[in-house]
Amino acid sequence: MRPLLHIGYHKTGTTWLQRHVFGDAGSGFSQLGGAQRLIAVNAFDFRPKRIRKQMERKMGLAQGLVPVLSSERLSGEPHFGGYDSEIIADRLAAVFPNARILIVVREQMSMFLSIYKEYIRRGGAASLRQYLATPRDGYWMPQFRFEFLEYHRLIGYYQHHFGAESVMVLPYELLRARPGRFLGMIGEFVGVPVVEPQVRPVNVSLSALALSLKRHANRYFVLDGPVNPAPPFDFPASNELLERMFRMLDSQLPITVHDRLERRWRRSAAREVGTRYAASNAVTADLTGLDLRAFGYVCE
Repeated sequence: MRPLLHIGYHKTGTTWLQRHVFGDAGSGFSQLGGAQRLIAVNAFDFRPKRIRKQMERKMGLAQGLVPVLSSERLSGEPHFGGYDSEIIADRLAAVFPNARILIVVREQMSMFLSIYKEYIRRGGAASLRQYLATPRDGYWMPQFRFEFLEYHRLIGYYQHHFGAESVMVLPYELLRARPGRFLGMIGEFVGVPVVEPQVRPVNVSLSALALSLKRHANRYFVLDGPVNPAPPFDFPASNELLERMFRMLDSQLPITVHDRLERRWRRSAAREVGTRYAASNAVTADLTGLDLRAFGYVCE
């Protein structure tokens, strides 16, 4: 059976899909695992034939289920501008030449803010302004870039590799509003009926206030190689401890206190995003046939 490659994007319900759909044989899927072999390996050490043989052995154990490789990291690293998105796509095409591709997108203002929040949860210490700052020397550096959320780029590239009929793009907003319809469309795409889990996708993010406080603590205590490589103090499990502490804080503060900073962050995100994705979204709509305006996307 043809494999399904679910490549993200980030912050589009990937963990829920992995736990409650792709990880449940009753839903018709069998997870392959091993995405890191396509992501983390040095370009000079990448051996597609060897990985293909390993994956073919795994797919042979699927026993009539749809083999699925699911990792949001396959769409690229958002905090570093998706610098390796094209490289990973080329590797997937070399290892899985006849695969089907699932891409889940999200309205960009919401996506941008969610990505920044996740950056802080991981251990990032930059303010929103610093997170978006362009290097002063003008050299390209791995950091967040708005182009990463121009979805037509990645969609078009995968359609080029696998064919437009083998690439399905769905909006995260559909998953939130009508999960049964979302899963039904995936089932139609891969040719199996997908059973809707009883567990619905939920947003479990810390509040903007808690994240703002955590950002300052990250600077001193949280080691994360890519986003915060050199805090002056590094304690084991410091990030998990801070996460628990700020979740407790969230539970004690009234919603009105949370909402004040959340609204400020949303206004900042709206200013930064504006209409910059209108042209890209129009191309994405043409490539996919999706009515993105109906889901709140700005389109030309």
